[in-house]
Amino acid sequence: MRRLIPLGILAIAVAFIVTTGFQCSSAELTSARLYIQRKDYPKAVEQLEKEVAKNPKSEEGYFLLGEVQAELKDYKKMKDAFDKALAIAPTHQKEIKGHELSVWGHLFNQGVEAINNASDSTGYGTAIDLFTTAIYVLPESTLTYRNLGLAYYRASMIDNAIASFTTAFDKAQDNLACRLLGRIYLDSATVLKSRFTDTNRDAFTAIKNLASIHEKMKAADAKYILGEPSSVKNLEPEKKKKKSAAEVKEEWSYAQYNLTLTVEGDIVAAMKYSTPYAPKIDSTDYRLAIDLYNKAVDILKKGIQLFPEDAEISENLMNSYIGAERNEEARQLLVARVKKYPDSKFDHYNLGVFFLKDSNYVDAIDQFKEAFRVDSTFDNALYNLAAAYVNWGVAEQEKAKEEGKEDAGYKEKFKLALPYLEQVVKKKDSDVQMWELLGQVYANLNQQDKAMEAYKKADEIREGKK
Repeated sequence: MRRLIPLGILAIAVAFIVTTGFQCSSAELTSARLYIQRKDYPKAVEQLEKEVAKNPKSEEGYFLLGEVQAELKDYKKMKDAFDKALAIAPTHQKEIKGHELSVWGHLFNQGVEAINNASDSTGYGTAIDLFTTAIYVLPESTLTYRNLGLAYYRASMIDNAIASFTTAFDKAQDNLACRLLGRIYLDSATVLKSRFTDTNRDAFTAIKNLASIHEKMKAADAKYILGEPSSVKNLEPEKKKKKSAAEVKEEWSYAQYNLTLTVEGDIVAAMKYSTPYAPKIDSTDYRLAIDLYNKAVDILKKGIQLFPEDAEISENLMNSYIGAERNEEARQLLVARVKKYPDSKFDHYNLGVFFLKDSNYVDAIDQFKEAFRVDSTFDNALYNLAAAYVNWGVAEQEKAKEEGKEDAGYKEKFKLALPYLEQVVKKKDSDVQMWELLGQVYANLNQQDKAMEAYKKADEIREGKK
């Protein structure tokens, strides 16, 4: 008796045959697997490339191609193949992510080792290649961007370093990337500003020297500062016989500055410019420097908001403000910093300079004293302490004269300046202007013997005897 197969079971059997028929590997996939088993990876690549060319939707083909490229250490091609596999289907998503993370870790560690062992541009170039490939494999890793930036920075490829650090900071608000990016802008700006100063040094020196020339100053000081005049004209009648040096009246011309000084005896009686002295100054580097200081400010302001306790970011922001000549912002930050970092001599000093420019002598002196407390060898603080007291005394002296008072309170300021001035001339014993200033302070305090000794030393320096 013939048995009949139930219709339902027959339908299942047919479905099974159809399904298994579609899952059969192509000849190319089969060949590729055999080559993979034999570790003949180039041949496997050939078969897999044929497979995906014939079947662009072959997720299995792209997945295997990625694995084989990984074995061949061609990690960019590996990444490309895996991306195409995932675009087709997530079948091997877990394995692919595992592969990529493993490869990234390997490349990253090799890059770190290359940086640590680098001694020249070749070593850093190796690190750059490794980190660049690591980013290709795992672009979401901000840590790789930071290390790539570090490799570029050490290889002196500054523009590339800036791009990498910017990405690291923008993507993950990375602290170190912020510090290094700010430091690059700040250092680059400082180099440009120094170059600007060096290029125009002679012009700046001339401007500074001319600013110190004034009526009623000693003619010898004017000559010491400006050098020998280009011509000297006697202004006395030829027949008049000179009775003393004090009666000599001359006209000193400094053609290079368009300046004429009228000298009577040993004093500059008048000064006149035929045309304003305006040396040619190339400001290209200066403008570039200001732009970079402002870029440093932009990144470091973001950094200080994210990392308010980071002392380095705060310090570099302060230096960037000063470099960019954003003085009010610098002052506000310095006020906060001297409270937060009471042993930072530079913060106290810089804040003191701001106060001194405002003729706020009390606060300026307090800040210079604090800087000197932190470091008793800090010569700039010593000099500015002396200058603050002297300027304060001069200001009070002039005010008393204007008001017609006999107030001698200014002398107390000169007395307070003396110990600091005396220390300054010990350290700068060939500075004629400091000896002159010390002599003037002694004279105002009626210490005539000391005043004459200070003036004598100034004269010796002018005459080259010291």
